[in-house]
Amino acid sequence: MKLNIGLDMKQQLEMRLTPQLILQMKLLQVSALDLEQLVREEMEQNPALEESDGSPDSPEAEAVAAISEPVPAAAAPVPAENTPAPETHETQIETRPGEEYTINELMPEDNWSATVSVGPSSDNDEGTAVELAAGPDKSLAESLMPRLRSMLSEDDARVAEFIVESLDDDGFLTMTDEEIAQQQGIDVDRLRSILFAIQRLEPGGIACHDRRESFLVQLELADVPPAALERQLLTNHWDLLIKKQTARIAKLCGVTEDDVRRAVQRLLNLETRPARSFAPGTPDYVSPDYSVEWQGDQLVASANDERFPRLRLSQRYVEILKSPKSYSPEQVQFARQKLQRALMFLKGIESRRRTLKRLVELIIDQQHDFFIHGRQHLRPATLRQAADVIGVHASTVSRAIAGKYLETDRGIFPFGYFFKAGAGDKSRTSIKQKIRAMVEVEDKQSPLSDDELCSRLKLEEISISRRTVAKYRAELGVPGCNDRKGF
Repeated sequence: MKLNIGLDMKQQLEMRLTPQLILQMKLLQVSALDLEQLVREEMEQNPALEESDGSPDSPEAEAVAAISEPVPAAAAPVPAENTPAPETHETQIETRPGEEYTINELMPEDNWSATVSVGPSSDNDEGTAVELAAGPDKSLAESLMPRLRSMLSEDDARVAEFIVESLDDDGFLTMTDEEIAQQQGIDVDRLRSILFAIQRLEPGGIACHDRRESFLVQLELADVPPAALERQLLTNHWDLLIKKQTARIAKLCGVTEDDVRRAVQRLLNLETRPARSFAPGTPDYVSPDYSVEWQGDQLVASANDERFPRLRLSQRYVEILKSPKSYSPEQVQFARQKLQRALMFLKGIESRRRTLKRLVELIIDQQHDFFIHGRQHLRPATLRQAADVIGVHASTVSRAIAGKYLETDRGIFPFGYFFKAGAGDKSRTSIKQKIRAMVEVEDKQSPLSDDELCSRLKLEEISISRRTVAKYRAELGVPGCNDRKGF
C-alpha cells in the first residue's frame, strides 16, 4: 500500500446561504410584534441606522456607492476621541461595483386594491378567529395558595400545595385519596379535611375526583337542599343520567320527565371545568400585519405598520464614506461595516414587506367569495399553489404565513386560515362550518349521524367519506350523535 500526498482540482456545485439570505429568512418568519422588537434592537446596536424625521432626502444610494470604494491604506493612526473603535467580527456584504439599491424609508404607507364585482354582504357573520382579550398570567397554585395559607396550618398548607399542583388542567384530582395520603405521610381523614377546604373555595368544585362530586359541592355552596331533585339525580341516578334515560329517572323519583329536564338544565349551568375560574389561560397577543376593508365595491388592503419607526441611514456615517480623506481609516472602516449591516437589514425588511403584500393580494384574489359571503365560501388553496403564483419556493410561503394575521370585517384570521385543502371547490374550513351549521339546527331528540351528515353534504355537491365527516366533527369538538341526544 502506497500513500501519496498531492493536489487535485475538481468542479462541484454546492448551495451556500449568504448572510443577506439568512437575515431575510429570519425576518420573514417573525411576527409583527417580534419584528418591531427586532427593529428597535437593531437601532440600538447599529449607530448607522436612525429614525427618519420624514424628510424626503435619502442618502442610501450615495452610501452604497461609497461602500463599494476600497478602504484607503494607512498606518492605522490613533482614532479621534469619542470615535467608536473598529470591530473585527462584523458581517460583511460584498457589493459589486455599479450595483444600486434604492431603499427609501422603511415600510412606507402601503395601500392597493383588488377589484371585486359584488359589494360586501350585509349578513352579520362576525366570527373572530383570534381572541385579543388579555388574561391573568398566574398559575393555578399562585391563584389558590394565598387563600389556602390563610385558612390552614403551615403543615396542612404544604399538603394543599401538593394537591393543587397535582390537579389536571380542568382542576380534578389525578390520584386517589390513599395515594396522596401515603405520599404526604398523613392519614386519610386529615387529607380529606384538607380537600374539604380546597373544594369549597368559591365558586367551588375544584380538587374533586370527578364532575359528579364537583357538581354536588357547587350545589351545596349554592344552598340547594339535599332533597332537591338536582342532588337526587347526582347522588342516586348518576348512571341513568349519563345514559339520558329521563323516563326511567322520572319514574324512580316520582316526578314528570319535564321536571327531570328542568333539573338537568340547572345542572348544565354548573361549572364543568372548575379550574377555569381560578386560572384562565393567557391568550397570545396578536397584531395584524395587514387589514382588508371595503371601499365601495373594492377590497382595499393596507399594511398595519404605523407603530414601526421609519428608518434611514445615518447622515453622519454616510458623510464619512463620502469624504473618507477627512477621517481616519479606522473611522472609515467602522462606518463602512455599520452601513453594510444597515443596508442588509433594510433590504431584508423590504423583502419581507413585498412578500407579505403579494400574499395578501393573492388571498384577496382567490378568496373574494369569503370576503363577500363569509367563511362557508372559503375556497381550497395550498401553499404550493401560492408559491407557484408569486414565484417563490413553498418553504418561503410557509415561513411568510407563520405568525401573520389579516384583519377583515369578519374578524382577525391567521394567514394560514386561507390556505387549506378541501374537496372540489370547498375548503376544509368551509366544510367544517357546514357540518357545524347542520348540527346546530338538528333535532336534538334525533341528532344526525355521520352517515346522514355525509348524505346532506353530498346534496351540496361536497363528496367526502363518512370517516372524513367523523374526523372533521371531532376536530370541531362536536360529540357523536348518541352523546348529542337531548333530554
